Amino acid sequence: MRSSLARTVLLGCLAAGAGIWWLGRAYEVEDSMLLGHLLASVAFIAGLAVLGVAGAAGVWYLRRRWLSRRARR
Repeated sequence: MRSSLARTVLLGCLAAGAGIWWLGRAYEVEDSMLLGHLLASVAFIAGLAVLGVAGAAGVWYLRRRWLSRRARR
């Protein structure tokens, strides 16, 4: 199951990159500018992923702390 998830993520990334490249060619964007937009989109997605992991870690920490406090009572 993990290999299918990894394959789906990889294919999604390739499709997004191909879409950005295709739109850049369609609107006659220079290669350097196209690369800049591609890197900006990768940075944006990575930032969202980091925020998601940080949020999940925060919820995990708060639940762990709340459950340990409740068990002491």
